[in-house]
Amino acid sequence: MRIKHAKKMPFILLALLPVMHSQIAFSQQTQSTPPNTAQRAVQAAAQGSAQDAVPADEQSEWQSDGWENDVWDENDWAVTESNTLTFSGFGELAIGNRMQRDMALDTQSTLRDARLQLRADYALSASSLSSKVDVFYDGVKKRWQSQVRELAWQGNLRELLPQSMGGNAAWANAFDMKIGRQVLTWGTGDYVFLNDLFPKDYQSFFSGRDDEYLKAPSTALKLSGYFELANMDVVYMPQFEPDIGITGEVFSFYSPQAQQNIAPAFSVVDENRPTNREIALRVYKTVSSIELAAYGYVGYSKQPTAFDVSGRPRYSKMNAYGVSAVAPIGSGIANAEYVFYNSTEDTDGSNPFIPNDQSRFLLGYSQELVANVTAGVQWYTEYTHDAARLDRTMGTLETLQEKYRHWATARLTWMALRQTLNVNGFIFYSPSDNDAYLKATVTYSPTDKWQIRSGINLFGGDNPFTFWGQFEDASNAYVAYRYFY
Repeated sequence: MRIKHAKKMPFILLALLPVMHSQIAFSQQTQSTPPNTAQRAVQAAAQGSAQDAVPADEQSEWQSDGWENDVWDENDWAVTESNTLTFSGFGELAIGNRMQRDMALDTQSTLRDARLQLRADYALSASSLSSKVDVFYDGVKKRWQSQVRELAWQGNLRELLPQSMGGNAAWANAFDMKIGRQVLTWGTGDYVFLNDLFPKDYQSFFSGRDDEYLKAPSTALKLSGYFELANMDVVYMPQFEPDIGITGEVFSFYSPQAQQNIAPAFSVVDENRPTNREIALRVYKTVSSIELAAYGYVGYSKQPTAFDVSGRPRYSKMNAYGVSAVAPIGSGIANAEYVFYNSTEDTDGSNPFIPNDQSRFLLGYSQELVANVTAGVQWYTEYTHDAARLDRTMGTLETLQEKYRHWATARLTWMALRQTLNVNGFIFYSPSDNDAYLKATVTYSPTDKWQIRSGINLFGGDNPFTFWGQFEDASNAYVAYRYFY
């Protein structure tokens, strides 16, 4: 499938469409970030029974914070140390350069970060406050930036509600709540997201920042309920949070008008940026070692793939409905996921300025091959429901909307030197686009005080207008040193 472009769009911002067409996303998997459901299951399977390998539920972000038990009971709270304030964080220097010249940009730099992260956690008697703030100088953009990655309260609903509203009721004990700025995630894919429609930061991912920065934070209220029938998560985001996409400041992208890569720094104008809420839902349950989940989402496309009457990019309304399953098979773990993206602004799929309905499918399998060596493979397919109708509005090969698009991915991870050395390689290959992306990293952390990380991002393709092919000149190498305190 060729990357989709609108026909005869007179404005140069149409060039953004190929960059943003596919709402691809990537799940995080490094030492500093929690693995996804399937990956955690593989690790557990290597150490115990297959049944134990499948967790009862998915709370990756909470797990990264040490809240491994999704169902908290009174005993959990009883051992919580109250009124304690802890500080931690790190300082990091990172530098990266592209491997060849990009004629659309006047710099070889892809990463120049001097970063300080401060984390503070305060444990109350039966809940906690947490914060994580990054301040850094971006030497590529030549400006100071900051990001509040977490500023939230989390605890049991019983602790939040007054007695007049049932604060002491037994039902309130079945709910946990996290409210504030936080990083959210769910789903089963490895570097491929379907039902996870929380914001991502592709620019950080492509430039070699740690994988934790692939997930951008949201301001949200997350309510989790635990019941015998099934567990559930409801996430309410009062204001739409888009992805952080490729904007031309660090990496160029293909323009069908110019028929080459261009790099005009841009942002979506305020009137095309929704201010309404997003709502996401997950219901999940483990049945006979199979973790099942159903998802729903009401909001907007996470990337500005639609256009207004003036040709400026905008976010269009969409709903999403999906399911997933994770199960032990043989010595490994298999995962399957499906989602339907319902483009509610273009129900018959004939408007070239609005994304079409899509179904997306994912199959995956991960297994520990030998001690400390783990491999995983995935097959991902996009199906565009009204491609034929849309193609009648298109004019060139580059703008043709193909009905199917496929990716095959593979990951190989080797941990050595008592797991202080982590070598990881991940490749995307699209047989429909004939393009590919290789991401390889080496992380060495002999003590809990410092870490050095290096890696490469290699892009390639037969055509300059496919998703990975357009980034061929963005291929880069990087190295980073992090000191923990």
